[in-house]
Amino acid sequence: MNPNYILKVKTSNKMRKPILVIQHEKNEDPGYITDWARENQIPLKIVNPQTSLLPKSNFSGVILLGGMMNICDQEELPWLTDEIEWVKIQIRQPTPILGICLGAQILAHSLGANIHPLAHEEMGWQPIRSTPDWNISTKKVFQAHSYYFEIPRGAQCLAESDLCPHQAFMLNKRVLGLQFHLEWPQQKVAELFPDFFKRHGSPSYNHIASRAALFSLLNKHFKKII
Repeated sequence: MNPNYILKVKTSNKMRKPILVIQHEKNEDPGYITDWARENQIPLKIVNPQTSLLPKSNFSGVILLGGMMNICDQEELPWLTDEIEWVKIQIRQPTPILGICLGAQILAHSLGANIHPLAHEEMGWQPIRSTPDWNISTKKVFQAHSYYFEIPRGAQCLAESDLCPHQAFMLNKRVLGLQFHLEWPQQKVAELFPDFFKRHGSPSYNHIASRAALFSLLNKHFKKII
């Protein structure tokens, strides 16, 4: 399959501008985000920054997915530096942006915040604590990261966990970073982490709750383009 493609949906009016999804890994696709896009009749344009230049315009929103690489890998991965420079431009635009895991770290780094290694890798279904003014409908989320972001200047910390002091942040009600994964279906966890899945499983009710929380979050964050 072409690493860059547009997920088209049936719409009752003219085709909307797509949400641009930056997918860093071949096997880390948008997951439940695809379901949400179909439900809301919003096309997704999937782009792999390792093989393609990122577009400068003609999209209504941006979603940065995760990946196995880290911010500190820029010397070995020059495309990552190019992506960060592209993100620095986008965060000055009115476009809503969501970053997930690596994507959130790219957002934070682009906003001038530092990225640090965790003392211990955060892996599996873990509880998070959200701030009183940020309501997320699930309190247990799937984690798979060994680095975390500082909160960018001017942004608000939205959640924390025992192992990671910063799990989510928001800037200007338009730039949202999530360290955790709400978008992965059960089969994706089994595919990406087979050893973990064999030992611990991944309960379907956790994925159902994550999907519902993701839909609610996307509805709010991208409400201007729905």
